[in-house]
Amino acid sequence: MAVELEVDERQRVSLRKVIGKDVKRVRVEELADGVIMLTPVISLSEREFSVLANPERVASIKAGILEAKEGRIVRHEPGHWEATLKALEEE
Repeated sequence: MAVELEVDERQRVSLRKVIGKDVKRVRVEELADGVIMLTPVISLSEREFSVLANPERVASIKAGILEAKEGRIVRHEPGHWEATLKALEEE
C-alpha cells in the first residue's frame, strides 16, 4: 500500500491511514537510500524478557495457568509469601 501523507506545521504525520488500530508503538529507521521504514514493535522490560527467554519459566507459567483454569489452586493467608521469602533468605 502506498499513501501520500502531509506534514503539519509541527512536522508531524498522522499514521492512522497506514497502520492497524492495534499498533501502539513503531520503530522508525531511515535507510541509506532515504526510505523511512516503520516496524511495529512490542517493548518488554528486562525482567519480562528474562522470563520469556527462559523456556523452563515459560513452561512453569503455562502449567500454573492451566492448573488455575482447572481449579487446582491453593489459597494462602496474607503474608505467606513474604515469610517464605524471608525463610529462604535466612538459609
